[in-house]
Amino acid sequence: MKLILLDLDNTLIDADYRLTVPENEFRTVVQELASKGVRIGLCSDSAVITLRQWADRLGLTGPIVAERGAVVWDSARQTENILDISETTWFRDFRESFIKAVMRNFPGATIMIGDATRFVKDRGVNAALTQHVFAINSFRVASFSFFACRPKNDQSALEPDSELLERASALAAEIAVTYGKKKEDLFWDENSRYGILIVHARTTEKWRGISTLIDQLTPEQTIMVGDGMSDFLDLPHVVQYAVNNADPLYKAKATFVAGSSLTKGVIECLRRCV
Repeated sequence: MKLILLDLDNTLIDADYRLTVPENEFRTVVQELASKGVRIGLCSDSAVITLRQWADRLGLTGPIVAERGAVVWDSARQTENILDISETTWFRDFRESFIKAVMRNFPGATIMIGDATRFVKDRGVNAALTQHVFAINSFRVASFSFFACRPKNDQSALEPDSELLERASALAAEIAVTYGKKKEDLFWDENSRYGILIVHARTTEKWRGISTLIDQLTPEQTIMVGDGMSDFLDLPHVVQYAVNNADPLYKAKATFVAGSSLTKGVIECLRRCV
């Protein structure tokens, strides 16, 4: 059995969380490979629930490595395995503490708890939203993330609020200390371009999740398709493929670099696998 794992953000989908080819075109390629015994799954920073939604939508039947390698979803057995749980179990209480702190420190702010990405990317602005909007991801089980946004001037959509993100990120760092965690001890990804903060345990790495997966499934070959050095696994028997928009450092490590970017590049990589 050959196993292919696809990164999601900036690999399979663009910054607006959309495919860059018609969905049916991508599903057709997936079906072709499945008929030849190839299992295609996802490996991303996103939560299992989010990745399962994409997998169902695109006809991917392979396993899922989620939250930067902290969680492994076995699609065949429908089971979820949280790796190194002693390092990540505190995130759930941390999230609750952060929500309470936001309510105290940002009175009147709109707080959305649930599928934060879909809320920010797919929903328009309505009269109920205030100038400070927090979308907190409650689907994560071994990490933490939130978006800090504001309505655009024309009220057409939400946009990142870098100042709000900076203030809320500092607040999150203060709360982390109460759990015995310093910012420097964590993987702290504050991205003002997207208006998002993502926090992982320092021990969380994609290669750990994929290594666990390989031990369980024993595939003949494993291929990772990605766009950045977080997708470089440095594992024996894992082949690295890159989409054309990938980081130059990752491209240099890849066995194959697609001529196209994003979804179209992923299709090139998939066809290369058979």
